[in-house]
Amino acid sequence: MIYIKNILLGSGMSSFVYFHIKKGKPKVLTGDQKKILKSKNFYEFEGLGGNSNIWGGYINFSRHKRFLKNRNYKKLFEKRLFKIQNIFSENSHFSNTCNLVDKNDNIFRIKKENFKNKALLNKVRKINIKKNKIELVSDKEIYSTETLTLCIGNLNLIKLLYNSEIIDSRDIISFEDGNCTYVPNLLIDKKKNYFIPMPLFYIFEKLFRRKSKNYKSVKSSLILQKFSSKTKNIEISCKELMKMKSYKLRFFLSNHIANLRINNEPVRKFISKKSKKINIFCSGTVNKYIPGPIIQDLIFDIATNN
Repeated sequence: MIYIKNILLGSGMSSFVYFHIKKGKPKVLTGDQKKILKSKNFYEFEGLGGNSNIWGGYINFSRHKRFLKNRNYKKLFEKRLFKIQNIFSENSHFSNTCNLVDKNDNIFRIKKENFKNKALLNKVRKINIKKNKIELVSDKEIYSTETLTLCIGNLNLIKLLYNSEIIDSRDIISFEDGNCTYVPNLLIDKKKNYFIPMPLFYIFEKLFRRKSKNYKSVKSSLILQKFSSKTKNIEISCKELMKMKSYKLRFFLSNHIANLRINNEPVRKFISKKSKKINIFCSGTVNKYIPGPIIQDLIFDIATNN
């Protein structure tokens, strides 16, 4: 058994932000299977960087400006780990949507070196909560730690809790989400829903090349990606969710999962009752669904609950 004082599980945006906020850097454990895990509304890339490396780094600039009043949130952006770039011209109706870019002005994608040689590629399958420690059982090793921070996707989080027998098939999983669709740029209500222009060459890239390298500045487009402002409250049994069945296409699956609950209890509170040595950061710990980008809310959640 390998002892590590502080372990951070996951390698997506939540993990990256948490890692760079903490003064004492934790050891990062992450899988890198490059597979897609799907079930119902959930869609997760199980490679390094997770979903953060496939959604394109969009950020809601008006919410970002509001969150800058928080000292920890502002401090993270002062580190210049990434930059915010305008992708729609200033006179565009859609200029509120920006994206995060790296030092080369390419869409920000997480790499192993972002964790300063602290990342181990080793998939953790389950955890065991002991009186004075947490054990992590991986494909290669068993680890023990004093504190564990879970920054993995919502579906992988539920799967981990299930495999660890912290929850079982009878438990009810609930969450908030919203529809993601594509509509023509005609008679739209920008106050009611959130829209991001989707030029045809972006659609081609997403469908056939999977990832865009950077975005060209545009004013609008014939096709818009629409994120509904209407919140859907969804409940599903753990048993049904663990069947890993989904018949929806990636681009029409969901906006993002928020307010993840187990038996109607917020997932962070649920886990804290099991152990004070475990904390969680993911879109599911954002307490309210909002249409459009969620990155700024993920960062704010970490800044205010760290």
